[in-house]
Amino acid sequence: MCDLTKVRIYEQSCVHIWFPERFGEPYEALPDTDTALSRFVAPAFSVGVRLEDDDGVSVAAPFGLQDMFDMTLRPNPNRPLAKGWDKVVASARERWPELKVEGVQ
Repeated sequence: MCDLTKVRIYEQSCVHIWFPERFGEPYEALPDTDTALSRFVAPAFSVGVRLEDDDGVSVAAPFGLQDMFDMTLRPNPNRPLAKGWDKVVASARERWPELKVEGVQ
């Protein structure tokens, strides 16, 4: 059974409005949802699932799916380390105690 308490869904089109105040970093408006995934703090979080018009499902994962399946958290290699990286790690470990953290800890 899927535990939805461990899944978070966000409206990406508004992130540039609230992100700077909440995280203390600038955030350029997004041209599309796939771009949003490339900006997430960790590749394991950079996964999106989309229901298509034909009722098919597509998966967007700019860094692949391996980190997610391996329960590995590492910083996004394409952006500066998130200012709240330690909080990200602590929050993720609270939800998933089996999580492995690589890179900055």
